[in-house]
Amino acid sequence: METEKTTDQLSDLILDNLWCHLREQRPITLYNTYQGVPVTYAADVAMVHPDYIGLITHPLQTAAIKLERQTFMQSKGLPNLIRANPVSIDYTNRVVMVENLRVPHVIGADLYHSWITPTESISVELDSDLGGSLSGSLMSLAALDDNLIHVVVQVPDEVPFSRQDEIHLSFKFPDSGDVIQVAGVVYSLNGLADQDTRRLEVEGRAALQDEVAILAYIARREDALISELESIYMQLRKGKGLEN
Repeated sequence: METEKTTDQLSDLILDNLWCHLREQRPITLYNTYQGVPVTYAADVAMVHPDYIGLITHPLQTAAIKLERQTFMQSKGLPNLIRANPVSIDYTNRVVMVENLRVPHVIGADLYHSWITPTESISVELDSDLGGSLSGSLMSLAALDDNLIHVVVQVPDEVPFSRQDEIHLSFKFPDSGDVIQVAGVVYSLNGLADQDTRRLEVEGRAALQDEVAILAYIARREDALISELESIYMQLRKGKGLEN
């Protein structure tokens, strides 16, 4: 369970900072995600009230706030991201009223990197120089800073690897016959609820050609997901509800 800083002094600091943005007509930055893809745009502060804030947001941000029922705000005058929840959303004018501003102790999502879940089954072969190999299924994929590749694989319950073991991964994307290889270490290994399988995370690097292929695959999935979010916004603007 999250613990959050909610002191009156901190609340006053947040409001004072937003008042400065309103007076000086300086935008803040909002952070959301959609299906693992960051949605980050500037927003104008339109109103500041002790109980709620009015923001003029980008269409995609508006849709993401509706879906997540929250957003994170960033300002140069504040050392931390601020979490807020929407009170009302005007999709035509892209005005979002938010309340309950606070600094979260923990943010569950990665707001800066895309974590792509494949739409088709992708088999992954895992092996180690120390011995042991097995097959798994790709759960998600991310390209992090410093050319690091993070791969999450669903594997059987019996795993011949331990945390920090060096490991090699091989897999193919559905639209290509080329084998992609990633060499790294076991970052974490956890059981999956109600399943006789485990979640194995590997963080490592790929050769340049394979890294380019990974980045291209992530970019294609990002484009497809952003197109989905655009369609969701248009649906909301027309006054149509969203399917569960």
